Amino acid sequence: MIKSKKLNKASKIIISVIAVFLAIVLILLTVWMIPVKGEVSSDYWCSTMQYTDDYAVTIEKDPDKDFKILAISDVQLNDAIDLFGLKGTAYDTITKLVTEQNPDLIVVMGDTVWAAFNKVSVKQFVKFMDDFKIPWAPINGNHDAEGNVDFNWIADEFLKSEYCLLKKGPNNIGGVGNYVINIKENDKIVESLILMDSHSSRYYEELEENGYDFIYDSQMDWYKWVINGLKTQNGGENVESMLFIHIPLNEYVDAYNLYEQSGFDENIGFGEKNEDPCPGYINSGMFDVLKETGSTKYVFAAHDHVNNYSVEYEGIRLTYTMKTGDRCYAQEDMNGGTLITIGNETTIKHIYC
Repeated sequence: MIKSKKLNKASKIIISVIAVFLAIVLILLTVWMIPVKGEVSSDYWCSTMQYTDDYAVTIEKDPDKDFKILAISDVQLNDAIDLFGLKGTAYDTITKLVTEQNPDLIVVMGDTVWAAFNKVSVKQFVKFMDDFKIPWAPINGNHDAEGNVDFNWIADEFLKSEYCLLKKGPNNIGGVGNYVINIKENDKIVESLILMDSHSSRYYEELEENGYDFIYDSQMDWYKWVINGLKTQNGGENVESMLFIHIPLNEYVDAYNLYEQSGFDENIGFGEKNEDPCPGYINSGMFDVLKETGSTKYVFAAHDHVNNYSVEYEGIRLTYTMKTGDRCYAQEDMNGGTLITIGNETTIKHIYC
């Protein structure tokens, strides 16, 4: 009888411990699943403001070396997989690229995370990138903020990084992460990198369906202000620039058609098209702005995982950067990154892993 009472008491203790443990797990899961939003940028912009040198992030280029930018795209991390340590090829691919190419800057082309839950994955990614001790610059993709965190929260986590160059940008022009990086050599800008938020999706009433978004008028006005400000600082001559966005411009379709019609002339382009491009459902005119201002000679986009073509179109080279890793959907022989080298000339090369 005494033995039975001891067993009952032990059983109750075990049941209590299990209950407390399950309660703690439930609380942690609830907190993890709660949607959170980050701080909205306190910066604003208007066309009457004067562009000054400190508006942009500056990176110094070694005069004796080419400057190398490694673009990685559509890494597509998410908690549901990462919490179990199943990272696939993404981290291994990035590590291999960085180790072999030794870039001066890494541009993260959006869709770093995706799906419903991303809090842990974002924090892990920041730690992973910081271990390289190389400056990195992210942009927003269409999937990044579709889960339980918005891009302001993601940006707040990114900004905890010692090496992340992100600026949230003005709060009144559309999107998060419209900012400028100037590469300088001997106090002169040799290339300006314009990073912009191409947003996610929107409902198109005229089509009665959802579709990918586009770059807004306010962003284009801001872009022109930046380019004209750089031009003024450069004695009235344009500073050569590159544009980095996630969702491609509509002209990516026309560019490939031209490349195909040329019989795939190597003087015009290179790379593959393995899926239909998915730009915004309307053409907001960003490409026309690029032509009008005459500064940007290179545009880099991501988004369409199995396209990596690069085509010279109406004086501007439009390039898909390589998808990095096997998350979401991928093609095994198109895994890697894109290396942009700035020196006596600018070169673009896909690095396959």
